[in-house]
Amino acid sequence: MGKVIAVSSQKDDIGKTIIGIKTGIKLSQSGKNVLLMDFSSGKKKMSEYLKVNENIIYDIKDVLDSTCSLELAAIEITEGLSLLPCPRINTKLGKIKRESFVKIINDAKKDYDVIILDIDKIQFSYVDFSVLDNAIIINNNDFSCIKEINTDKAIAERYKFNNIYVLINKYDIKKGSKGTMMKLKDIQKLSDVQIQSKIEENIKYCEADYDFLFGTEDSTFNRAVDSIIKNI
Repeated sequence: MGKVIAVSSQKDDIGKTIIGIKTGIKLSQSGKNVLLMDFSSGKKKMSEYLKVNENIIYDIKDVLDSTCSLELAAIEITEGLSLLPCPRINTKLGKIKRESFVKIINDAKKDYDVIILDIDKIQFSYVDFSVLDNAIIINNNDFSCIKEINTDKAIAERYKFNNIYVLINKYDIKKGSKGTMMKLKDIQKLSDVQIQSKIEENIKYCEADYDFLFGTEDSTFNRAVDSIIKNI
């Protein structure tokens, strides 16, 4: 049965989608059969990053509604990596029922080693922690991060879910040292959660595209994803 990893954040434009994609790419390159599931309402979809937006015939909503099978809607990206895309029109996704969420994941677990979910917020009512193995929470080092991380932590604890990790993206070292943003050690202390890793602020990550995601250069981005994989 496949392992299910949710990648989530309470912030917009924080990089969770590219982190989820890169995690899927690296796992597929290690021999795993990986499915990316796009539940996100973000401006740029997984299908756009992976250059298959125009290939969409059926999407995740069609599978949730039993209009078609998961197999029919999934798009193969590379060997070992497939995508169940979000609708190109955001309003199509609409309200998701928890039972549909559970069914689509359980169906995927029969055929894939790893399923990576791009979800806006883990506190959405449709998210059932019983089908998740890990949750990766993405935030940055502004002062609002503590409240947001603690909210996610409290939700996970309510469902007795312990496998929650925090990754700090767009980490601004200069502002952290000046006190206008938070230092990593202070985030760790005030949130009392495992900080998986950090990705330093870099314009390259904001302008990420297909070539960047499949690139192999040494960077805090790629090292952070390696850290995720080692700990899930």
